[in-house]
Amino acid sequence: MKIVCAIDGSRYSAWALEWIAHVCEPDTSSLLLVHAVDMAPFKPLPRLDRKARAALVRVLETSLEGAARLLESAEMKVSKTWGDVKAKLLRGSPAEAIVRAATREHADLLVAGSRGTSDFQPMLIGSVSRKLLMQAPCPVLIIKKPAKTLARLVLGTDGSRESWDAVALLQQLPRDVRPDVLVVSVIPPLPLASAQGKEPAASQADQVRQVLEREAHKLVARAVGTLKKTGFPATGKVVSGHPAAEIVKLAGSERANLTVVGSRSGRSPSEYLLGSVADSVVKHAPCSVLVHRR
Repeated sequence: MKIVCAIDGSRYSAWALEWIAHVCEPDTSSLLLVHAVDMAPFKPLPRLDRKARAALVRVLETSLEGAARLLESAEMKVSKTWGDVKAKLLRGSPAEAIVRAATREHADLLVAGSRGTSDFQPMLIGSVSRKLLMQAPCPVLIIKKPAKTLARLVLGTDGSRESWDAVALLQQLPRDVRPDVLVVSVIPPLPLASAQGKEPAASQADQVRQVLEREAHKLVARAVGTLKKTGFPATGKVVSGHPAAEIVKLAGSERANLTVVGSRSGRSPSEYLLGSVADSVVKHAPCSVLVHRR
C-alpha cells in the first residue's frame, strides 16, 4: 500500500503519524510525508521598498527552512517503524499540491489532520481537509482525535459501489487489527410534506418503508457476513433519519474510534459542498473519519 501523509506541525498531523500504524502494515507499505508551502500570495507585492522586500525574503527563507526541519523530524520519527519512508517539501496551494503528490505517487491512501469546527465557525470552503475530500484520487483518512487502540468502528453503507469499496478497504487493515464493526444502513425520510393527511399517500409510504427496511436489512447482513469472513466481530443496525446525522449520532453513542463512509467521486465542488453525506460526517463526527473515494 502506498500512503501519502500530509503534515503541518500541528497536533493533528502528529496524531496522523500515530494513526497510520493502526491502519497500515509498515512492512508492506511505503510512506511519503509531505508538507506544502505556498509562496504565491507574496509574489504580487511589487510596491514594497528594498528594506521591506529583503525582510520578506528572509521570512520566506526561514519558513522554508522550518518546513524542511519539520519534514526531517517527522521522517526520523516514523523511520523507527517504517522501512520505506520518504519526505518531500511541496510548493503551491496546500490542498492542490497534496492532491498532485497523491496522484503522482498513485497513492492508495491519503492521510491528513483536521483542525475541527465549532458551531460558530463551520468548516471553511477553503479548508485543506475539505478540498482533499473533494479532489483526492484515493481514500482519505481525516484525523480528528489522538490514536488509541482501534477497538470500535462504525461503517455506513448504502449499497453503492463506494460503500462496498469501503468494506474491502477495511479488510486490508493489518492482520492483527480487527476492531468491532457496527455496520449501519440509514433509511432517509420520504419527501411527504406535501402529502400529509392524504390517506392513500400515507398507506403507500408505509409500503415503501417496509420495502426499504427489508432491503436495508439484507444489505447490512451481507456486509456483516463479508466482514466476519475476514475476522471482524461485526454487527448490523438499520435506522431511519438523515444519513449523516444518524451515522454521527451512532459514532458518538458507540464511542467509535473511527467512522468509515463511501463518497461518490465525480461530484462537482458545488454538489459536494451542498449534499455530501461524507462531508457532513467529517464535519461533525466525534472521531476520525475514513472516506473511500474512487
